[in-house]
Amino acid sequence: MSRYSLLKLFTAAAAGATAFAQPVLAHCPLCAAATAGGVAATRFLGVDDSVTGTFIGGFVVSTGLWFNNWLKKKKNGGEFLPFQAAIVVLLSVALTLLTFYMAKLIGSPNPAYMIFGVDKLMVGMLAGTVVSVGAFALHKWIRKVRGGKSLMPFQGIIVTLLCLAATGAVFYFVTK
Repeated sequence: MSRYSLLKLFTAAAAGATAFAQPVLAHCPLCAAATAGGVAATRFLGVDDSVTGTFIGGFVVSTGLWFNNWLKKKKNGGEFLPFQAAIVVLLSVALTLLTFYMAKLIGSPNPAYMIFGVDKLMVGMLAGTVVSVGAFALHKWIRKVRGGKSLMPFQGIIVTLLCLAATGAVFYFVTK
């Protein structure tokens, strides 16, 4: 399957998911949509897989956190499991990597798809995962320091996207 076909498939899936989404007062769906847009744009422009993987990692984390919030709503604000958010995010990452492996998007022995001896998409995705979790922690810390107030509207989204963009820029210049 070509990259252009994958982009069309992803765009159709995102449009379908958006059409059936329920309105919520949370930032995670917005963050997920913004990250998905970043992934689509980088793939379409032919940017290196490590950069694309960075945004995929961000998307996986935001989707996992959104799903965790959905589960908490089903339990009236409680959790089904201890450490539920961490478990959901880790499962989201693991299932995404498994899907990529089964689709042969990762695991190629071709050196053109490797960085530091590891698949570029996987390295980027894991880096994006760590950066997104860190950016979300930074957002929460800023709010805590400011007495529960953000510095700006959509602070969580902005902080996450800036951190992902900075990480992507590092990969871009390292792999150039």
